[in-house]
Order: sequence, then C-alpha cells, then structure tokens
Amino acid sequence: MKKIKLKQTHQATNTDQQEEEHDNQSHIFHLPNHIILEILSRIPIKTLIQCRSVCKSWRHSLSDSHFTKSLFSQTPTCILLQNSSTINPKSPSLFLIDLDKASGRNDVVLRLPKDPYVPTRGVQVVGSCNGLLCMYDRLNCGQLYISNPIIGESLTLPKPSMEIDYQFVCGFGFCPRNEVYKVVVVTSPSEGTDHGDVKVLTVGSGVWRGIGNCVYHFGYQPYGVYLNGFLHWIVQTSEGSVSICAFDIENESFRELPLPPCSLKKCVISIGILEGWLSVFVRSGSNVNVWMMKDYGVEESWTKELVVKEKSSGMIGKLFGHSTRSSTAAQVLKFTKKGQVLLLDKYKLHVYTPGKRGFVPLEIDGVPYMVEAFAHTPSFISLANAIRG
Repeated sequence: MKKIKLKQTHQATNTDQQEEEHDNQSHIFHLPNHIILEILSRIPIKTLIQCRSVCKSWRHSLSDSHFTKSLFSQTPTCILLQNSSTINPKSPSLFLIDLDKASGRNDVVLRLPKDPYVPTRGVQVVGSCNGLLCMYDRLNCGQLYISNPIIGESLTLPKPSMEIDYQFVCGFGFCPRNEVYKVVVVTSPSEGTDHGDVKVLTVGSGVWRGIGNCVYHFGYQPYGVYLNGFLHWIVQTSEGSVSICAFDIENESFRELPLPPCSLKKCVISIGILEGWLSVFVRSGSNVNVWMMKDYGVEESWTKELVVKEKSSGMIGKLFGHSTRSSTAAQVLKFTKKGQVLLLDKYKLHVYTPGKRGFVPLEIDGVPYMVEAFAHTPSFISLANAIRG
C-alpha cells in the first residue's frame, strides 16, 4: 500500500512539566483494562477530549491503538451536525451533540475545531464510518478528504480522473474482511447514455479504479449510508420502480434490497441507520413512518417501528411552513434514552415525544439554525492506524 502523509492539528494546553506533575496522580490506569473502559465509556466525549491534555499517561492511553479500538467498540453513536446556514458561513462548521450522556447543558454540544488543512467554506460531509468522515469540496470539484475531527487528523485524497459535477453520488465505507476503507463515486450519465461511470478508491492506495457502469438513478439521496460492509441508497431502477441499492464494498458490486411493504404513492422516502438497523423513513401527508429491517436482506423482517404523527393535520403545515404533504422526507436520527425521537426536517432539528402532540423545535446554544445531520460514532483511533487496518 502506498505510504500516506497525514496532517495533524495540535492544540497544546499543558506544558510537559505540568503533565509530569499530573502523571503521578493517574492512578486510574492501574485498574484492570475492562474497568477503565467501563469508566471511560460513560464519560461525555467532550470530557474525554479534555482528558487527553491532563497528563502524559492519559494522552498515551487515549492514543494507543488497541485501547482506542476497545473504547470505540463501547462508544455510543452521537449526532454530527454541519453548518448549512449561508448567513454566517465562517462560523464553526462541525458540532457533535450527545443528548444521552450529557450531565449538563455544557456537555450537550461539542464544537469541533477547524482543520487548517480542510477548507471550511464549500466542504460537505458525504459519509461517516467508524469515527472517520469523508468530505467533499464543492468549490474545488473532485477534491475529497478523510478526517478524524476528534483528534484533528486529516488526509487529502487524490482527485478522480473523471470530472465530478454537483450531481455526483458518493459513498464511504469499510471492508471488514480486508480491513480497508473505500470511497466510491458515481458520475451523472453522460449525454446520450442512461448510465454513469463508477470509480473506487481504496484509501491509502492513491489510485482510483474504474469498475464499470451503474444504471440506477440516485435522485433521492446522493450520499450512501454505511452498514456492515455495504453502502445504501434509495434509487430508481431502469424499469422505473423504486428500490434500495446496496454496494458491496468487498466485491465492489451492486445489488438490490426490498423496500418495506407499504404504498409509496404520493410519498417521499429516505434511508438511514437507527439502533444499528437499516431503516427507511416514509413520509405520507403529516405522518412519518419509521421502518426497520431486523434481518438484513430479508423482506419479511421489515418492521414498522414508529409512526410520527400530528394530532392536528394543520399543525405540521404551520410548523414547517408548507402544506400537509412535504416534498422532502424527514430524517429520523436517534431514539433517546428518554424515549424521545430526534429528527431533521428541512435542515432543522426537532424532537418528537410519542403520545404527545407534534414536533418541537430543538434549539441548542451555539448551534446554527440550519444544519445537516449524520449519525457519527466519535473515535480516538489514529487515521494512520485505521487506514493501516
């Protein structure tokens, strides 16, 4: 594999002398490893990041590849927010929110520091996998980055040889068998054809490979959703029907998965991951039906987990500023420990409490009014170790 050069952002808050003074107090690391992991897995990610600056032993443990992988396996999924507001594009771009483990208002949101090697303006998150982000620079067409925003590491990927326009489709995922990360890009159909070209980059190789054509139309969601070695999109097939397209990262091939057994007439749909299950969100009028595939690939395993419903059909129109039928599908992001449902609709966060009336706007101090949201599990694993496998 080609040798790669990582770029790091360091924010030193303690001198070596101060760290040495604190080292003698780090008795927690004399405990058995499984107890340390149990303790750290209960600490808000914001506090864990601060722990890296306490002393050398803390920083060493939170940088050790074996320890950080074990910690990652016990880290719950948070929600990553990206600023979508054009009012103040220079404001912080990425935020991490955790509504479950926060011990107070100050622990709810973590403003991630800007990476000087990744532009802020015009850069869009196009994938999250195992604590890493894939980001695309819209102002520098074709430029992609891999980043771990928690520890401030990033990697600039080579540009694909083909031209990428604003309609391109992208996915970022992990191959468990070979322990490699891959980026897949599907271009828009060229003039006179009904298919796009597919290119794949194994991260760290430095080489984009063409693997053929794709006949699907990706008009629903341009960015693939990763789960267990596959990337997923809602697509329209060449026959005109709607289906789930799954890209096998190991074999680099496409397959189709069945949709939930429900009518899609006059509906809008989107796809995501909830509680570790492949999920589809179907919006029909004022209802959002949440379906989960409990046995991957098995049509009969689709289960309607929840119906987010307004008691007053007119209320949803007043809330979102449109008629009772929306042209976009609400994205259900998370079920909280308090039994609430966190949603994203028209770039705005909302909370729904089953049994109560309607969506409630969720306003968090310091977070932009309009955002894009992604399920993201924060990680302290070094990008070099992750790419090396």
